[in-house]
Amino acid sequence: MKKALFTFIALIISATSFAQLIANKTDKRVTFGLDLFSDLQLAPSDNWNPRGFNQGVSFALTYNFPLGESTKHTVSIGLGMSSHNYFSYSRILNPYTNGNFEYKDYSDVEGFKRYKVNPTYGEVPLELRFRIKDAVKIGVGVKVGVMIATKTKYVGPDNIGTFAVDDENTITLTGESGATVHEKLCYINNVERLAYSATLRVGWKWVSAFAAYQISPVFAVGHEAPVFHPLSVGVTFAPF
Repeated sequence: MKKALFTFIALIISATSFAQLIANKTDKRVTFGLDLFSDLQLAPSDNWNPRGFNQGVSFALTYNFPLGESTKHTVSIGLGMSSHNYFSYSRILNPYTNGNFEYKDYSDVEGFKRYKVNPTYGEVPLELRFRIKDAVKIGVGVKVGVMIATKTKYVGPDNIGTFAVDDENTITLTGESGATVHEKLCYINNVERLAYSATLRVGWKWVSAFAAYQISPVFAVGHEAPVFHPLSVGVTFAPF
């Protein structure tokens, strides 16, 4: 955990330093932004029992084109990356299936720690940015993401039995539960490869409140997959 934290901090420092160098060489028309947020899993389907807090992170490097003669208002486009964590008490038992997903609800299972689906996207953000008296900033835009990785992570009891599904699609665990396991599965099926979101930022100088609504669903429609459109709410840090 400490190693991952130090690596993340080092990457952010490196990216900030690199972006600052570019900004100085381009008459400060380059902006680096870091978003820290939580995803609200809006209107999830009955087979998905979401957790309330779902921390995520994103960053982007954008170039700002002035609107007319004013340098205060710009059209900004760039490249970025985002990583989302959709936590749930419902575990997908067969994430590699080409058919329907099957689930187990762990909300009342002793020893359950967490389960999450973690997609990561490469993104192209596009924003209209306005400045009021050089301090107040407002940004309205969209972003398109292409999934570059996705994984699930489960921490909880080792289910050494098997899951049976009856005619009413009720899933029953047969067998005993053993020691706690850490299971990580990569590139699961039935996750949408493209993500479209509308974004809004309102801030003071280099700190802004941030919101993004994902218009496209996280999972592909069908296959008994969870259905929800996340609303990301958090803060943006843009030192220049």
